[in-house]
Amino acid sequence: MSLYGIEAHICGVPCAMVMRGSANGRYQAVFERERASLEEIEAINWAQPIINGDTLLPVGYGFTVEDISYSSNTRSYTVSLKVAEQFLGDVAGFQAQVDELTADVASQVATIQEQEQTIQAQAEAIQALEAAGTAAQVEEKLEAAYQEGVESNG
Repeated sequence: MSLYGIEAHICGVPCAMVMRGSANGRYQAVFERERASLEEIEAINWAQPIINGDTLLPVGYGFTVEDISYSSNTRSYTVSLKVAEQFLGDVAGFQAQVDELTADVASQVATIQEQEQTIQAQAEAIQALEAAGTAAQVEEKLEAAYQEGVESNG
């Protein structure tokens, strides 16, 4: 007769419940003898467990087994766990995103450089036009030169 339900499956082994331990980063996982054998519990890859279901164990972390005890009263195994490390899993998809974003940045830098060259060329053209003067200014200069020429010739 089962005292607990099944809260989650850890690497395919039915786990009745997970409780917080006495300190931060410590947990106790309870497995009923009717649903899991000691051999199955010991075979769990605690370094990178696959957790299915609702449990207090943080997903993406590895654990170290500190102790496995059996209670004949509740007919259950209690596994004392300590957080060992956080693992990131497969990051290949993220690497593809990084490569794509890096290519986008390089393309944008090239576009910016082209635009800077265009702006520089336009600035130089504006300076040349300002030095030469506007059409009205050129006409005034020509008119002044003509008048000066006419007056000097009498």
